Amino acid sequence: MDHVGHDLAPVLVTGGSGYLGRQVLARLEAAGVPCVATSRRGAVGQLCDLTDPAAVRGLLARAAPSVILHCAARVPASAAAYGDQGAAAESVTMLRVLAEQAPCRIALASSMTVYGAGAGTDVDEAFSCAPAAGYARGKWEAEQMLFARGFHGDVAFRLPGLFGLPRRSGVLYNAARAFLMRREFELAATDEPWAAVTVADAAQCLVRAAARPLAVPAQAVNVGYEGDYSVADAVGQIAALCGGRWRPSGSGLRRFSMDMRRLKTLYGLPCATFGQRLGEFVEAVRADLAWPSAGARARI
Repeated sequence: MDHVGHDLAPVLVTGGSGYLGRQVLARLEAAGVPCVATSRRGAVGQLCDLTDPAAVRGLLARAAPSVILHCAARVPASAAAYGDQGAAAESVTMLRVLAEQAPCRIALASSMTVYGAGAGTDVDEAFSCAPAAGYARGKWEAEQMLFARGFHGDVAFRLPGLFGLPRRSGVLYNAARAFLMRREFELAATDEPWAAVTVADAAQCLVRAAARPLAVPAQAVNVGYEGDYSVADAVGQIAALCGGRWRPSGSGLRRFSMDMRRLKTLYGLPCATFGQRLGEFVEAVRADLAWPSAGARARI
């Protein structure tokens, strides 16, 4: 684990009960860094409605954080929900309230979806991106608010889709489960840019941001592994790791990649490749399915 200086205490982690937030908290706590967590319903840390300016003022006064790792967001539960304007607006409001009141750096968990449908390969952070609607538009607007406040050291991490246990959903988990159980697997039709990163590697980027205050203007940073992605390639690799063969029926062939030079320079690349992480993931799913209650879950 990267060394995290204790002089950074406390670190405020929003969305502490979420998939990413829990991973971030675990790494900070393992390093002995005092941190304060918030969650929408108080399941982890302090209950705080981040859309309420008064609640946020009180939170910041109590915590006096040196940096905020902003993981809280309304994440769509299905592909169709990515067009939900209401969820996007709530996420934008959370960032706006924090940006207006926080007297410290903010590291925002943003998304590669800001690049929109026109993105191709080797896309750098300067690529013109202004998604039309929904989740992607909300992430883009949140980034603009963060950059506009002019606070040195602020960063928006453009994360690909996250995968890894304990999440038992998504194309990679469903593919691994199907192949391990010797079942057929079909990709849903898609023509959107696609990439993925383990939730652990995404969390590590945020922890590194807490540890490395940079005296540079606010900026976006792509996160992921070097090389091109396609969802069909990823599923094919998983099939091979499970001892089988799979060929796509025509969907998921589009290639996408992000330029990782800024990540490499500022925070460092993940310590493994995408292929290595897929191998580890397949073994984790294999063990998960062998766990006594996993079989019952698989039959539901």
